[in-house]
Amino acid sequence: MRREVIGNAVLILGDSREALQEFADCAAILTDPPFGIAYCSGHRTDALWDGDEIQGDGDTAVRDAVLSGLPDVPKLVFGSWKASRPTGTRAVLVWDKGPALGMGALDIPWKPSAEEIYVIGRGFVGARDEGAVIYHPPVQSMAKNGRLHPNEKPVGLLQKLMRKLPDGPIGDPFMGSASTGEAAVRAGRRFIGCEVVPRYFDIACRRIEEAQRQADLFIGRSAA
Repeated sequence: MRREVIGNAVLILGDSREALQEFADCAAILTDPPFGIAYCSGHRTDALWDGDEIQGDGDTAVRDAVLSGLPDVPKLVFGSWKASRPTGTRAVLVWDKGPALGMGALDIPWKPSAEEIYVIGRGFVGARDEGAVIYHPPVQSMAKNGRLHPNEKPVGLLQKLMRKLPDGPIGDPFMGSASTGEAAVRAGRRFIGCEVVPRYFDIACRRIEEAQRQADLFIGRSAA
């Protein structure tokens, strides 16, 4: 297991089931785990994605083992209607991506342009000023256009969700390329993340380093 400390962020390379102690001090969890649906794009190309299948996506066992071992704090967990919801789900939000993307069954005249977000635990904060459907455009679909991970979530969406989480460190035991980490750094919050795939971990480290540099630059300008 490898551990990198970058500013206010701690990044771990390894199986999150073996790194649960790292998340003990988290105030909240915001994560996008393997959904448990054995996802594999039918349009996997060099221009889109030529990587391996998502590790741990054969069923929900990895997701459920990690969630059950995390502290009893508010959790927002992305998922799919095709798999069972996590234990303790109190509400379901819907991320509306808009009609631009989504393949699905081509004989159905609607695109699958939404994902579920499970609300787990208590201690959420903020005004009760939003409905359960949250619109935000997705990240560009192709790697050549700057996408860093096949299931990358937009930082703006994560920032919006993060506003409803209590102050303190944000944890993501399935961090991928660290979109949640970038959102946390931008918000001036501590971040703890874990990723099992080395190439995405390396991307995450570079991404957090850049986000930290930008945050430091902004702070420096504000103090001038």
